[in-house]
Amino acid sequence: MYKRLPILVLCLTVACLGTSACDDSGDNRPGTPAPATSANGAPSKTTREATPAGSSADRAEPRQLTGVLAKLYLKTVRDHYPDMAHISDEALLIHGNAFCAAQGVALADQAKKTMKELGTTSKQTARIMGSAHGYCR
Repeated sequence: MYKRLPILVLCLTVACLGTSACDDSGDNRPGTPAPATSANGAPSKTTREATPAGSSADRAEPRQLTGVLAKLYLKTVRDHYPDMAHISDEALLIHGNAFCAAQGVALADQAKKTMKELGTTSKQTARIMGSAHGYCR
């Protein structure tokens, strides 16, 4: 344990410094001003908030595994988890993309669906989910 303590302290220090470099706006560039406020103290609307609700600016693309990231995801699963060699690349990508798009309770539902459809254990499903989330864009 004492051998790992300096690494833990270093990681926690870097994490604290990384989060303290961000201001309230969520912009992590140093020296950027905070969002403007109106006379009553409420934040003013940004251009994204000022657009109509049905416009394309409000619709965010679902996160997915695409291009090189999809290839890296498959390579990671194939190289590190040989016990999942029986699962096709297409099935891994389909379920990986589903994990990328899922949030909250839907994530647990997707894990159950993956376990049922692919016949994986909970440990294997967690590996698929973790790898997918690591490469989602």
